[in-house]
Amino acid sequence: MYPGSKYNISAWVMIDSNDGSNHVINMSLQTTLDGNTSYPSITPYPGITVPADGSWHQINVMGYTMANSYDPGGAYLYFQTVPSSGNDLVSFYIDDFQLSYVAPPTIQTDIPSIYKTFADFFPVGAEIDSTDLSGPHAQLLTMHFNSITSGNDMKWGSVEATKGVYTYATADAEVGEAVCNGMRIRGHNLVWATGAQTPAYATGDGTNSAANQAVVTANIQEHIQSEVQHFGSQVYAWDVVNEPLDPSQPDCLDRGPFYQVLGKSYIDIALQAARQYAPAGTKLFINDYSTTDPNRLACLVSVVRDLRSRGIPLDGVGHEMHNAINYPTVESMVHAIDTMHENFPELEQQVTELDMSVYNAGDTVSNYGNNIPPSVLAEQGWLYKHYFEAFRRLSGKLSAVTFWGMADDDTWLDGFPVTRTDYPLPFDMNLQAKPAYWGIVDPTHLPGYGLKFEIASDTGNPHARVITLNATNGGVGPAYATQITSFSLKQILGRPCSPVVTPPSAFPVLLGDIAASAAASASFTIDFAGCDPFAHFILKAPWTSSVYHTGTFIWELDANKDRDDHGGHDHANR
Repeated sequence: MYPGSKYNISAWVMIDSNDGSNHVINMSLQTTLDGNTSYPSITPYPGITVPADGSWHQINVMGYTMANSYDPGGAYLYFQTVPSSGNDLVSFYIDDFQLSYVAPPTIQTDIPSIYKTFADFFPVGAEIDSTDLSGPHAQLLTMHFNSITSGNDMKWGSVEATKGVYTYATADAEVGEAVCNGMRIRGHNLVWATGAQTPAYATGDGTNSAANQAVVTANIQEHIQSEVQHFGSQVYAWDVVNEPLDPSQPDCLDRGPFYQVLGKSYIDIALQAARQYAPAGTKLFINDYSTTDPNRLACLVSVVRDLRSRGIPLDGVGHEMHNAINYPTVESMVHAIDTMHENFPELEQQVTELDMSVYNAGDTVSNYGNNIPPSVLAEQGWLYKHYFEAFRRLSGKLSAVTFWGMADDDTWLDGFPVTRTDYPLPFDMNLQAKPAYWGIVDPTHLPGYGLKFEIASDTGNPHARVITLNATNGGVGPAYATQITSFSLKQILGRPCSPVVTPPSAFPVLLGDIAASAAASASFTIDFAGCDPFAHFILKAPWTSSVYHTGTFIWELDANKDRDDHGGHDHANR
């Protein structure tokens, strides 16, 4: 392992017992240079929890940077139990250890720019850190995004960890990169309601005494004044208050440390200070997550209405949109933005922290490691297609969309809600476009694009007429998990009758993965007993592929197939 190089490292571990207990396994290095020995951890500390269930579990770290130099033969990679008590001496097995060198990435320069694709609708931004300011990450940033949000370097704990002592160097470098490339800059954030990444001094002694309320009010005002004046007009919008909502509370507000001291007035104080000290025209936002949840959305409406009714300055709301591959629905995302627009048409709305975990909501067990199934990436790509189609339709109500990151090599979801490898962003770990990117920019490149259904044959007699549906895939890639979800007939002409449809299996009828340019079929039997020859029907067969690639095959047919012009007429394959 060469210092400065990146490696993918994995092994499978099985605890030598089967008692249902849990053990923390840490993968670490021991390096010795000139007699000095270091023990850097490879897995996030303390390690990976492995159950003693008689099964193999993968410990996997993607893109580990070897930071330590060492004498020849002076580096060892090892596994150990690391409990907080220090006395877990359980035995375990290791198998299939793999260490592979990751070549420095180069970006694709012959694909469409994301932000240019949406130039007529809204700017598209990315959350960044200092590692995105040089090399291929900077190239990816400036090619595909025209707005930035600093992930952590503008937060209170980063710029003013000690009262009155300011550390702006990292954030200044990020702002400089954006300014030099003509990019917009969102400031994130001035006051975090939960107290996360906020120094303890900010809330004084934590009490709501009059004296401490004065201290905390002054702290908020001083911090906001310093930061917004430091960045000035380079920052066009600020998340002034971050994540203030809690639907379980009667006033919908989180009982964080600022609330404990000042009640809801801390929000007023922060927004008023931002308006007072920020340059004219700076947009002031509150920003929160899970706004697609009905209770949380209702709270957002309530809190904003209260602020507006009292004349507290507010220009916009941010919807974080940290989504999972199965939740929330696109319809609920649209509903959240529509609801806020209907209630507050004067306010801007932005999607501020967009990503999509490849794991289902609530699933803290699954881990694809470095073996993400192509079918999952295809599913994610089709869902991103629906996201951005919806965002286009909302462009008059939505003023910006920002991804929380750019590529899968750097995502907070690798550590949340558990430590595992996630793949939530448009580009993969080598900064290459993946189906998520193509779903956003050009869905004709998605696996399964061009999938079409048609009548392959129409045979039998009126009591046992057999209609075979054929699904033919396009040439882009596999149409994964293709299925016919139902098959129905609606009579539109003739004496009413009730034909009986018998599918080849219970619905959904599974056609499976259909390779590029290949086909699959399913046959349905229809009993037209009791229908006169002039009875006319609309056949509908909805289908799905890759979960989010959907359509409905529609066909007109007569009860008498000899009058049906060989099976009717294809009205739609949509």
